[in-house]
Amino acid sequence: MRFRELFKSAIIGGVITGILVFVFSLTSIELGCCCCFLYILSGVITAHLLARKHISSDKDYLISGALSGGIAGFVSWLLYTLKEILYFLLEMLSLLSPVVGFGDYQTAALYIGASIMTSGMIFILEILVLFILFFVYPLLGATFGVVGTVLYRLGVEAFKRQ
Repeated sequence: MRFRELFKSAIIGGVITGILVFVFSLTSIELGCCCCFLYILSGVITAHLLARKHISSDKDYLISGALSGGIAGFVSWLLYTLKEILYFLLEMLSLLSPVVGFGDYQTAALYIGASIMTSGMIFILEILVLFILFFVYPLLGATFGVVGTVLYRLGVEAFKRQ
C-alpha cells in the first residue's frame, strides 16, 4: 500500500510539473532556470500529497521526490520531442511549396535535393541533441525533485516547532 501511494503521488506531481516545464519552454521570454524551480515544485507537490497520506519516512520522501522529478523530466522531454518532430515535418512540407513555382524539373530536383540534404544533417544533429536531453531532463528533474521534498520537509518541521 505504501509503494502504491508513493508512486501515485510521484506520478501526479511529475506529470503536472512536466507539462508546466513544457509550457514555460514555449514562451519567448528566456526562462532558463525556471525549469529547475518547477522541478523543485514537483518534489513539493509530491511531498504534500504524501503528507496528506500520513507517510512520514524521510527515505520515502526522498525516493518519491526523485521519482517525481524524473517523471517530470521525462514528460517535459517527451513533449519537447513531439514538438520538435512536428516542427521538422512542417519544415519538410514547406520545402516542397517552392517546387510548384519552378517550371524546370531539373532546377526543382536540385532544389529539393539540396534542401533535403541540409535538412537531413540538421535532423541528425537534432536527434543527437534529443538523445542527450533524454538523459539530462530526468536526471535534472530527479535532482531538483529531491531538493523540493527536502525543502517541504524542512518547512513542515519548522512550522510544527512554532
